[in-house]
Order: sequence, then C-alpha cells, then structure tokens
Amino acid sequence: MRIGKVSEKYHISVDNIYYYINYGLLVPPKPKGQYVFDEQTVRDLEWILGLKELDFSLREIHVILSLKRISGLADPQDMEELKEIFKGKRDFCMKEIERKQQVLERLDSHIKTIEASESTPRASTGVPLTALPLLCCPLCGGSLSLSEVKMDQRFIYKGSLSCSCGYSAHISSGILMTPNKNENLQDTPDITRELYKDLPPALISTFQRSYNWMLKQIEETDLHEKVIAETYINAWFFMHNHLEYLPTDSLYIVIDKYPETLLMYKHLIERQKPELDILYLADSSTRFPLKKNCIDVHLDFFAANEHNFYHDTFLFERIAPYLTAHADLIGTYFYFENAPKSMRLLLSQYPECFCMNFRLDYFLSSLKKAGFRLKGSEDCGAVTDSGNNLGFGFHVKGEKMHLMPYHASSAPNGQDISSGSDNTV
Repeated sequence: MRIGKVSEKYHISVDNIYYYINYGLLVPPKPKGQYVFDEQTVRDLEWILGLKELDFSLREIHVILSLKRISGLADPQDMEELKEIFKGKRDFCMKEIERKQQVLERLDSHIKTIEASESTPRASTGVPLTALPLLCCPLCGGSLSLSEVKMDQRFIYKGSLSCSCGYSAHISSGILMTPNKNENLQDTPDITRELYKDLPPALISTFQRSYNWMLKQIEETDLHEKVIAETYINAWFFMHNHLEYLPTDSLYIVIDKYPETLLMYKHLIERQKPELDILYLADSSTRFPLKKNCIDVHLDFFAANEHNFYHDTFLFERIAPYLTAHADLIGTYFYFENAPKSMRLLLSQYPECFCMNFRLDYFLSSLKKAGFRLKGSEDCGAVTDSGNNLGFGFHVKGEKMHLMPYHASSAPNGQDISSGSDNTV
C-alpha cells in the first residue's frame, strides 16, 4: 500500500507519516525508491496510533516499538516490562488528573473573583471640585459661571459653564464637554479597545520596556500632590494601564477629542480606582478651558505622534502655556528608521498627517524650540512587524519602527536642550 492510501485509510497526514519514518517509528520497505507499507509496517502504524490514543509520547512509543521489534514480546520478562510501562503511564495520568483538578479549582476561584468584581456597584465620579480652581475661559481667561448643577460633596455630574464673553461649555455624565468637537472623519472612538488587540509579541515587549523606563522616571519625579495630564488617549492610555502607580493625593486631567472614549475609560476607572480625582475633558483642540501654568506633569504614550496625524504643529509647543515653569514631560515617542514605504502609506491613509511625524530629529529639535530640556531617553529597540493591529496599519513589514521613552522638563532661561541628558538617543 502506498503512502497516499495509508494516509486516506488511517486519517493521518502524509507529512506525519514521513515524520514517523524519519523518526524511526516506521520502517517500510522502499523498492524502486518508493515506500511501500507491507503488513508489518501497517501493524506498526496501528500500534503507534493506538499508543498515541493512550497519550504516549513519540519517544515513549519508540521505546515500546523497539521492545516489540527486538523480542516480539514473547518473553514473560518483556511482557512484564511492557506492563510496567503501561502502569507508569497510568500513574502519570492519575497525577495529571489530580493536577488538572487543582487547576480547575484555581480557575473557578479566579472566575468567581472576576464575577464578584463585575457585580460590585460601580462608583460614580464627575468633575472633581478640586479641579474647579483650574478652570477658566479659553477665549478671554475670565472666570466661568456654573448653573443647572447636579453635584455632591466631591463631584459635579451635570451642569453648564459660561463666561461673560460668550464662551460656554457643559458637564454631562461627569465629563467636561467643550464646544471644540471632533470633525475629522478618518478616526473613530476606540470604545472596544481594538487598538490593543493583535499586537505581536515583539511589539508588546517593546511597549513594556518603554513602560518600565517611564515608570522609573515617574518614581523619581514623585507625583504626589501634583496636577498630572495626559492627552490623546483614544489610541493609547498610559495612566489607565498603570493606575496602581498613581497617588490619590494628586489631580489628574485626561483629555481626548472623543467623549465616548473618555466615558468608556471613566467607567473602567470607576471600578478599578474610583478614589482618584480625574477631570475628564472632551476637546479636540489644544485650547483648553484651563488656567495657564497649572500642569506639573504631562504623560505621553504616542500622544505627540497622534497630534501630528492631524496637525502640523508640535504638541508640547501648543500645550506649553498650561505647563508650570518646572513641568516634566514623561513619554514615549515612536519614530521610523529609513522607512519610506511606511511613511508613504501613512500619508496616503491620513492626508492631514504632518510629513515630519515619526521623525526623531523633528521631535528632538521641536522639544528644544519649545523650550524643553531632555533629561534622559532610551532607545527600547525597533520592531519590523506590527502585525494586524489597527493602530499601526501603515507600518510596512520589514521597516523599522523605534520606541524612545523620554523625560524632558521646562528649560528655564532658555537652557540648552542638549545639556543634562544622561542617556540621550
């Protein structure tokens, strides 16, 4: 019988049959250069398939077949040896059953814990009262009046804000909504977190190296009693992934153009760490209803890149008026290394994208021009494949995309950005 017929009769692939031959499990005759399965070889194959059903490995099957081939299993001692092999496998299976039962019990415990957390009533948060002193009219800088307010001792959940100059905004579902609504049709709110899916392991590892570097800088910076902001969180949201590192005695400002994205994360954080005071601000511009010089730390994971998808300005130049004189910028910048195909695809998919996006020299020179000093940075490596992830659909496989976590601060008196950098790329 030829291999093709053996494959069809025993429902085993031709590749597997050749593997068994090369492994030494099957030794069919080979007249005229083609394998032929005689009765003995067929019996061996049936033994192999039967032993596989008993969960024997190929190495164990090889031992059994070798015993059978050498002795024919005619000697009582050989049969005793085979019996001991079977008993050993049975004992192993019993131990596996016990181990699997323990695994099942632990899995049940995890499932119950998750179900209990899901059934726990979600805390409701809104605009923190501690954030009110930071608010002002973005047009004239005047005070904002509140009306039609729904609130408690800690949060404002609903209300209207207005200025004598005519500016108005409102609070809905605990989110401060400005008139600057998103009008770009090339992007959508990621309320199902699709951008976090289908990331290849190499890219995830590079993300984690960047996270680790940023967290070290955060630890050294000390976030206690600070005002900490993060913008453009629709793509990636560093704060949410690292809630355990955020002190509860600080005020947080989370800004995005999509109220839907903000509400989704607001609900998640209300379950995970409702004790945080977070001002969720829906605004598609960089002209926020915030007072000047109020933000101590800005966190960025892809935000500087995201800004340049739709603007030809530098993010930190635009938000510099809101930063304190000694503000810290801690983030990760994404840049290409000799990636013309990726850039062409990026610009074709996002016609408004700035042509200098994903360029390290642009990022560094723009930092300096905006008055920031680079205190440290690290090249966390390059990836050549971003997989099928929606967020990097423009990254052409084979071209290098680097992640560079950085720590910068306001440079007093125009101090040179190149000074004081411990590990600059």
